[in-house]
Amino acid sequence: MKRKEKLSDVFVKLADRLRDISKSSNGVKQNFRAARTLIATDHPLVKADGKHNDAKGIQKLLNMAGSDKAIHIIFPPGQYTLRRPLRLKQNTFMEADSDAVFRKKYHGPMLLNLRLYNRMRAYSGNGNLIIKGGVWDANYPAYHGGTSFVLAHAANIIIEDLQLVEHGGGHAIELNAVRDVEVRNCRFLGYDDRNGERAYSEAIQLDLAKARCVFPWGGSVFDQTACQDIWIHHNHFGPSDEKGSWGRAIGSHSATADRWHERIFITDNVMKETLQWAVRAYSWRDVVLYNNRIEGCGGGIAIHPNSVDGRNDTDSKNRPTGRSNPVRNILIMKNRINAGGHYASAIRLKGDKQSPIKTACLSGNHVESYPGKGVLVTNTDSLMRK
Repeated sequence: MKRKEKLSDVFVKLADRLRDISKSSNGVKQNFRAARTLIATDHPLVKADGKHNDAKGIQKLLNMAGSDKAIHIIFPPGQYTLRRPLRLKQNTFMEADSDAVFRKKYHGPMLLNLRLYNRMRAYSGNGNLIIKGGVWDANYPAYHGGTSFVLAHAANIIIEDLQLVEHGGGHAIELNAVRDVEVRNCRFLGYDDRNGERAYSEAIQLDLAKARCVFPWGGSVFDQTACQDIWIHHNHFGPSDEKGSWGRAIGSHSATADRWHERIFITDNVMKETLQWAVRAYSWRDVVLYNNRIEGCGGGIAIHPNSVDGRNDTDSKNRPTGRSNPVRNILIMKNRINAGGHYASAIRLKGDKQSPIKTACLSGNHVESYPGKGVLVTNTDSLMRK
């Protein structure tokens, strides 16, 4: 009975927080009701003809936003050529038509919410952002640079109704030290793992402000801020007509002792043919994975504490601790996992003896035509399976 009561408390707390994220998103949209609306192609430097470099004109529009003024930029159908990154200030709403294509023609990220000279800390950076619509083409292998969207040290971000396509290495979206974020109704299509060099790369990576080696874009104070209150839902991850699928759809691969990504909700997504895990929760706690469809992926869902390896177990002062972070409150419910399995099990909860996974619920999951282990559980305390 005690386990059920404790698990019930977890359900209630996480359900309340999910409602708070939804309210936060509604609040962000309300903020743009009085925003100044601009049509991108009205600017003389924005041609959208597939030839002219549109980045300079778009950046001039983006620079109109600020702490005391919000802007709403509408991008009509067209081919927008980007020959340099776009940098967002706070209070910016970019809304692109579904037939607006942003194609990268340089080496580097496409969209950042920071500048090299910024010194962003905690969640105080350029937030209150909406990025909606359009096709964002990373154009690999013609152009390198890995990650497309780099969003760090900020709060209140919505990414919706867009496509991120044709990547090689890196990530489609880096969420680093952010909170109150929704990624919804997006498509992540086409990834090249560089002959196995980047087979672990996530389409959406949750990371923390750890060190320059994991956040090389500048503008960040490495204060070990992690992600909080992230809802990723109703998205599609898979191959494109030209490339295969991602290494992982959603996950992390770096960590710091005594830091966790917290209150992470991954619901109602479709994940196809990833090379490794569909989802890898690495030093996350208070996690809900609900009603996802995982098809032909190398592995399904992994819940891992950080590795004790001299790097991921270092503390905020870069001192090795020799231990992993305890992971707790994991709800894995009504996910369907079909075929694949060449990399790992369908569901894995892998604590260690020093830091077991505490309070986990596996309920209503369906595993079918899976050649490997269906569910693998080690060093887990207070586990409920139905």
